[in-house]
Amino acid sequence: MKLWLVVGVIFAVLALMKFYAYRRFLRHSVVFRSHRILLILLLSALYAGELAFFFLAKDRGFDHRTYIALGSCVIVSYGLFLACVIGDISRSAGRAISTRATNTSAMELLDSGRRRFLKIVLDLGVLALFVFFSTKSIKNALSIPKVREVSVEIDGLETPKSIAMISDVHIGKMIQGDFVRGIVEAINALNADIVVIVGDLVDEDIAFVKEFLLPLNDLQSREGVYYVSGNHEYYHGIESISAFLKTLNLKVLENEHIELEGFNLAGVSDLAGSRFGILPPDIRRAQSGLNPQKPSILLAHQPKFVRQNDVSAFDLVLCGHTHAGQVFPLSIFVWLDQHYIHGLYRLDSKTQLYVSSGVGFWGPAMRFLAPSEIVNLKLMPSSQHTRA
Repeated sequence: MKLWLVVGVIFAVLALMKFYAYRRFLRHSVVFRSHRILLILLLSALYAGELAFFFLAKDRGFDHRTYIALGSCVIVSYGLFLACVIGDISRSAGRAISTRATNTSAMELLDSGRRRFLKIVLDLGVLALFVFFSTKSIKNALSIPKVREVSVEIDGLETPKSIAMISDVHIGKMIQGDFVRGIVEAINALNADIVVIVGDLVDEDIAFVKEFLLPLNDLQSREGVYYVSGNHEYYHGIESISAFLKTLNLKVLENEHIELEGFNLAGVSDLAGSRFGILPPDIRRAQSGLNPQKPSILLAHQPKFVRQNDVSAFDLVLCGHTHAGQVFPLSIFVWLDQHYIHGLYRLDSKTQLYVSSGVGFWGPAMRFLAPSEIVNLKLMPSSQHTRA
């Protein structure tokens, strides 16, 4: 029931976005005002494409080109909506300034010819914004992310350590081998002590993505590559995905930990495991036997795991899942579900949490005001405390 409610809200919002664009162009646009039927057809086609994308995108018979075409409807719709909103804000602001300056309505001072000219200029401005928002969101999604360096002080850490962290690659219909190779090259350039992959690596049937996962064998680090599952692995068969990943040059952490040179590293399966009844997360098992003389780091895909479980045994928790909202203003809904969106948080006097915005995307190829990232975590000995 909860899932259908979320889906219903999404589709309602998409419909309201089309209605807003319709009203905006019908009321203010010189070009579309006299082409009401054409405008309705265009917006209806966009909405139909969006519905088809969300209903059919996970169909295994869905070919790559159709996926891109229908996903583009979502991108176009989003870009159009943002452009219309900013266009209306700009027009209202200009009208308010003119009215204050002259103490009369700005539109009353203009003859019909000048009003028509200004409306055409505004239409062109909205068109330019639409092109910018659409192309920028696509570029943000498809480009290899920049490296974000984050320094974290860890109580009890004897020597500095570095962790290259990625999450939410979503390898599948859109993100494939070339993108993965680019990520691997960027990580290897960091010369990190360890590499961690914090869930949602795979977003398709394992038979479809095996070839795209092979570049992960080239990941380089001093003390290994470690992975925990995300919710999307459960959607596509966690057991078969996990079995294949175990054949690669990485260590799958399933409710277990490993003692490294400078700290303990633990990993729990995703919260989706409880819903599916397969490999559910087990924090007690993961932390059992931790070396108390070393600081401990936990990998858990969803940030809300730290609100549902006691993670006080750990000095640092690394999560992903949120995509930092992926497109503005979806970060609001992410906060409502997860409470944490992106960045470094302090949970208590001991435990810190870092939430990555991820390197890939879910759904259509778009990211806006929520940049992706490869995280270079610089772990430093605490300057204030020492471990007992």
